[in-house]
Amino acid sequence: MYKQKVISVFLHGGRFMDPLTNGDYPRNMHDFVGGRLPKFTAEESKMLKGSYDFIGINYYTTYYAQNIDANYQSVGFMSDARANWTGN
Repeated sequence: MYKQKVISVFLHGGRFMDPLTNGDYPRNMHDFVGGRLPKFTAEESKMLKGSYDFIGINYYTTYYAQNIDANYQSVGFMSDARANWTGN
């Protein structure tokens, strides 16, 4: 279940689409990234919400993800997904 949530949030649009559809990042991104996540002002959030005409996403990768223990404490861009990344 945890792996499905990570895939859903980090690969299937939550981090990209929520600011455009809801005016802010999803709650779990706030939990994972903490104070390093940019904050939108109320005005920015209002401007962002629904501000798109077309969204096209084409995503390819040669990386594989392996779940990291929930107690993992590393902080950084590649560790925010709570996964070990492998591949070239």
